Amino acid sequence: MFNRIRALVGPAKTFVGADHLGNKYYVIPERTTILGTKRKGRRLAESPTATMDYELGDIPLEWEAWIRGRRKDPPTDTEIEKNEKMMLLKQQRGKEAEEKDMARQQQEYDEGLVARPAPKVHTGHASSPSYEKPDTNQESSTGGTFQPSAWMPGKKS
Repeated sequence: MFNRIRALVGPAKTFVGADHLGNKYYVIPERTTILGTKRKGRRLAESPTATMDYELGDIPLEWEAWIRGRRKDPPTDTEIEKNEKMMLLKQQRGKEAEEKDMARQQQEYDEGLVARPAPKVHTGHASSPSYEKPDTNQESSTGGTFQPSAWMPGKKS
């Protein structure tokens, strides 16, 4: 009975593929209903878990691009593997480049070619670097324990 109703309403979803995470992907083709209205085709993903709250990394980027219509054909397993290997290689090369840069920077500090950054001295609520000795007669605030400076006659602030 349900199949007859489905045939009148339109075609059911068609399985397109699955990924290594267990997600299944389907397409519902474009169709015209009995009333003559056109229904746009849709692409769907079904999660292997009961919840449908997807987070970053739950769907491979290639499948996400297919679902959103940014690519015409669904991705192949070899394409996904190739892209993942490329991503890992880029991450590894990025770490190596960062380590080389840190070593070069340390060498420049040691040889005196580059001055080390000035240490930040925090007075009160300010977080900007201070390059001179703070005046001891200035008001200072350290959160909830505010201590005003002593008043001296004839001294202008």
